[in-house]
Amino acid sequence: MIRKKTGLYLSRFLIVFLAIISQAIIMWILTSILKKRFEWVSIVLSVIGVLLFLYISNKEQSAVFKLPWLILILLVPVGGIVIYFTFGNVTLSKKQMQKFRHIYDDRGEFNEEYYNQAEVLSKLSEDKSRGEGIIKYLRSTTSLPVFNNTKTTYLRCGEDFFESLKEELKKAEKYVFLEYFIIEEGKMFDGIMEILKEKMEKGVQIYLLYDDIGSISKVSKHFAQNLRKKGINARKFFKFVPVVSVIHNNRDHRKIAVIDGKVGFMSGANIADEYINETSPYGRWLDNAVKIEGQATDNLVRLFIQLYNMSGSSSLDEKDFVSREHIEVNDGYVLPFGDSPSPIDEYHIAETVYLDIISRANKYLYITTPYLVVDTHVTDALKNAVKRGVDVRIIIPEVPDKKPIYIMTKNACSLLAKEGVKIYTYRGGFIHSKTFLSDGNIGVVGTVNLDYRSLVHHFECATLLCETQSLNDLYEDFLHLFECECDEKTEKDLALKYYEKPFKVLLNMLAPLI
Repeated sequence: MIRKKTGLYLSRFLIVFLAIISQAIIMWILTSILKKRFEWVSIVLSVIGVLLFLYISNKEQSAVFKLPWLILILLVPVGGIVIYFTFGNVTLSKKQMQKFRHIYDDRGEFNEEYYNQAEVLSKLSEDKSRGEGIIKYLRSTTSLPVFNNTKTTYLRCGEDFFESLKEELKKAEKYVFLEYFIIEEGKMFDGIMEILKEKMEKGVQIYLLYDDIGSISKVSKHFAQNLRKKGINARKFFKFVPVVSVIHNNRDHRKIAVIDGKVGFMSGANIADEYINETSPYGRWLDNAVKIEGQATDNLVRLFIQLYNMSGSSSLDEKDFVSREHIEVNDGYVLPFGDSPSPIDEYHIAETVYLDIISRANKYLYITTPYLVVDTHVTDALKNAVKRGVDVRIIIPEVPDKKPIYIMTKNACSLLAKEGVKIYTYRGGFIHSKTFLSDGNIGVVGTVNLDYRSLVHHFECATLLCETQSLNDLYEDFLHLFECECDEKTEKDLALKYYEKPFKVLLNMLAPLI
């Protein structure tokens, strides 16, 4: 494929972004003109404003999400109404909802009995596992099973993930699933494509899904079409069109790879050269991943099919891709799961998992996150953990990729440091890993950042690990980071500069909406 200049991609993004903003402004102006010329329009808008205010106030939603909208409607009634109806109310078609929900139907052999869930849960209870409560919660909210017959391998960096992925792709015999937020042509993508080309010649089917906005500055608008010409079943998730819509906020942030339904990967790393440090836009880049071998790979198959089917007219059937041949390893409990925005999921699933881990920590709690932009539920839980005597440590980047978000992250970390949370920065670079580890017996590796975009707006995925051997490797990696690759920061180190404080005030109000 011919690589185009990044400037052209940025221009395409700029054009569609300006088109959306222009439409919103035009709608606002037209509404204001009509209000001045026709008295009845002003009355109608006032009634709509009052009804909208009452509707938002009574929504079953955290006050942190409702307050910015209520302030906006009070300060600029006309503009607030226009902006809310164009950006604030998420809707999906019945067809999209049906395709998403279809994967959870209990059909044929794919049910509780097939996965021996009664036996697995009984053993979980006998082991008095700390993860029993959150596992039951995940099964209830996601309808996905938990497994105690699966091997997991922790991969500490993007380079390790890339090499392991290539190794498994070379073994593919039937199919490959690839789902990534960002895809960019370069060494990483070309290395994968070289293997996939050989596999396609042997009849292996390749299915690829990427997020259109996530990759908009990386590949051309014809990228999926060009891949289809090469024989790859490629689709864009929620194609980005220059029309005002809140759907642009609900991106596919998942990173999943599946080979023959036997081996899978879930990671924070996308398919682009910065994730393997071939390029260094923000210094050293650190990401991690978990490799899954065994029956828990079935959950990855379902998660991929969910969004792949939502993105096209034809649909895949899980029965054609779930493997009947799995290795069996008695190694703790593994539950790969997905999270989705409203109205698909009424619960903030990933946030609940994080809060459960925080609230049950007894000795230590280690976290890596590139962003820390959350409501008081999370920050209060972290402060309370410290008060219980828990050693709470959080690693954030030293080099920011998004400066406004970094201002908010530093501010949150400064407040936490004041309460006794130990804050570390990844020396000379950007840590993109999204990882929780507590007391050596429960952890999470996946795509879920500690910010509103991940916890509220995006389609996400993660793997809950309970009593697995891979948690030991995760623990050793944390110790290595604390001792060799990170610097501990004080409250004073994290304090905002005078010119950053005004941005913080504005961003704190808007953060839940964007």
